[in-house]
Amino acid sequence: MPADGSRRMYAGVPEEARRAERRQKLVAATLDAVGEGGVVALTVGAVSARAGVAKRYFYESFDSLDALLSATLQEVFDRVGEAIASTAVRADATPEGLVRVAVAGAIDAMDDPRVARLYLESAGNPALLATRDRAVEGFVDQLLLQVAGGKVIDPRDRVTGHLLVSGSTHVVALWLQGRLDLTRDELIAHMVDLGAHAAVRIGDRGAEA
Repeated sequence: MPADGSRRMYAGVPEEARRAERRQKLVAATLDAVGEGGVVALTVGAVSARAGVAKRYFYESFDSLDALLSATLQEVFDRVGEAIASTAVRADATPEGLVRVAVAGAIDAMDDPRVARLYLESAGNPALLATRDRAVEGFVDQLLLQVAGGKVIDPRDRVTGHLLVSGSTHVVALWLQGRLDLTRDELIAHMVDLGAHAAVRIGDRGAEA
């Protein structure tokens, strides 16, 4: 038997795979718990019990409850990024096309009331807020790079980028909770109409640089 504990087998399943499975169960349980009672109601014991994972195993994956919350929210942002990246190659080169891809990608990746609640409540938790801020900064960089075409970014355009990204994700979360009376197509069309004008201005300023 290998000396490496991570490769030990139990019922034919390597320890590393079982650890990854327990981690995902904890993430899924976190979303369920947030969906029912919000972020403030979470405890390590409650999440572990919901996941069907012994509490002692919680700490093999996460140092704290905040670390679990941050990892759960980061997985959401990773899905948003993947959705945008996978569809960006099919978008036309216009600012409107880029904004449409970004909005549709965010809706598809966040299409879960539990995720919407986690995002909306992230402002009240320092660890979640830090995770959200890092993700937004990355999306802003991606947007500016695509729209400005590699030109020097004007500081005003970075402000616009943050308004577009932060505003869009917040609006999508509100819509997913049923708090905005629009269809999916109406929401996308309206957000694209607003965002495309700002994106065009960023592109024009980049062309002037």
